[in-house]
Amino acid sequence: MKRYSMNLGHLPDQCQRLLLTVAIPILTLAACGGGDKVTAVTPAPSVNVANATAKCPALSSTSIPSSAFSLPTGGVTIAAAVLVPAVAVSGAALATPEYCKVTGSIAAINAADPAIKFEINLPTNWNVKTVQFGGGGFNGSVVSGLGNITHAPSTAASPLQRNYVTFGGDSGSTPDGSFGTNAQAMANYGGESVKRTRDAAVALMNIYYQSAPLRTYYAGESKGGHEGLVATQRYAKDYDGVIAYYPADQNQAMVLSWDRMYQAANNTPGAALNANKQALLKSSVLATCDSLDGVTDGIVSNISACSAKFAVNSLRCVGGADTGDTCLSDLQINTLLAAATPMTFAFPLANGVTSIGPYPVFNGGDLFGIMGAYGFFDSSVIKYFIQQDANAPTANFDYRPWQTRVQAISALYDSTDPNIDSFKAKGGKLMIVQGTTDMLVTHATTTEQVNRLAARYGTELKGFVRYYVVPGHAHGDGDFIPRWDALTALEAWVENGSAPATPVATDAATATAGRTRPMCEYPTWPKYNGSGDVNSAASFTCSTN
Repeated sequence: MKRYSMNLGHLPDQCQRLLLTVAIPILTLAACGGGDKVTAVTPAPSVNVANATAKCPALSSTSIPSSAFSLPTGGVTIAAAVLVPAVAVSGAALATPEYCKVTGSIAAINAADPAIKFEINLPTNWNVKTVQFGGGGFNGSVVSGLGNITHAPSTAASPLQRNYVTFGGDSGSTPDGSFGTNAQAMANYGGESVKRTRDAAVALMNIYYQSAPLRTYYAGESKGGHEGLVATQRYAKDYDGVIAYYPADQNQAMVLSWDRMYQAANNTPGAALNANKQALLKSSVLATCDSLDGVTDGIVSNISACSAKFAVNSLRCVGGADTGDTCLSDLQINTLLAAATPMTFAFPLANGVTSIGPYPVFNGGDLFGIMGAYGFFDSSVIKYFIQQDANAPTANFDYRPWQTRVQAISALYDSTDPNIDSFKAKGGKLMIVQGTTDMLVTHATTTEQVNRLAARYGTELKGFVRYYVVPGHAHGDGDFIPRWDALTALEAWVENGSAPATPVATDAATATAGRTRPMCEYPTWPKYNGSGDVNSAASFTCSTN
């Protein structure tokens, strides 16, 4: 049968999906805007660019007009387009295909506002799918899209190696947060850069391949996880699937709670816990809670039982004064309670959020951040985002007089909207992964967002959202660092309707590398069966008690 090359970008999403998966050679396109004419098609599994040697460099002279964007822009300028040769397999290494590396920038309407820089990688042999990569922190550095998605196994091919188009950007911001005094840069950081970068990439795909993608996925962690949630809430028609690891979905709530913890530890002499006291707390938590999941493995999996059983006052120094590293003073216990107690705000934030926390200081969370490391991010947000002044004071900051500004930033940034009706209606799938010992994005906050979704969608939620909580996993590190092929799982769910069952994660933590655990859906956690290899996921069952 003759093979037809088609540009499907003009067709509705549901029709593009039909053309991607149809197994019969005759298809009526009337319902898809193709009139009542019967057209013979055989969907191609890939698109190959003829004469890429000439066609790739030609993109450097391409100018994409502002009309290619849904949000206002000043158009795109291509800085360079270079054809990168294929890298052959060498030993255990994975081959990388030939691709066209395009770098450029998306101008703002006001030339004085910062542009969004981006990179898009266009494989010569394209699988008609794309992965957009999220950023991190304040962004400010171009995400190349050349690597693998977060927590992928080291043996798994990256999206580019699998012939995906991949791309990312810098959101038009700066790594130090100083962009916060510019309104357009703040809007881009708050989520608009997700859409602008995507539109630029699709415009280039249409030029290079004469076709838009049939599948578009988003993958990111922390700030990139926030951007993944933004994709589902604000730009649902553009995305088929999203992977969001520990999504930083609330800028102001998180930063203000971090600042509360930082002030509790550092504003009063003697309130901070030194390294030995931090180790004392963690060892005490493990001694009380580690075995509550049926096995002693350095991980607290039964969080609710641990919260009920562990008492920090058991570590109190006699009389409450600091008498050394074998106990905690009253001041140090108060520091921990500032983290372990939810922070209730003086006024509501976006989507009715009124509190955040608790943080997992009594479940094995790393205390390093609240003892000082959070100070840089906190102070930058307080100076540039809230007070809009690079010279503004940050010590002992009181957010309450800044209600109008705090609420405005929350409305601009936060991805706490439970309304993802459009994403659900188009068949989108969302996978969220959160660790129990994350001291930046507490699992209580991510769980709260999933509970908002559950309140809206009820039993239907499981049909398009999966939420995995990983015991011992922190903010990218921790006592259990999961590795699993989330992209393949998402592909199967979106493209074949095969929902993830209970994925298995392999630990990448140095001391325990290679052990496996089931990825349990909230509210379940991995419970040891009582027999079998304690390092094998097969010896565990996802349980609620």
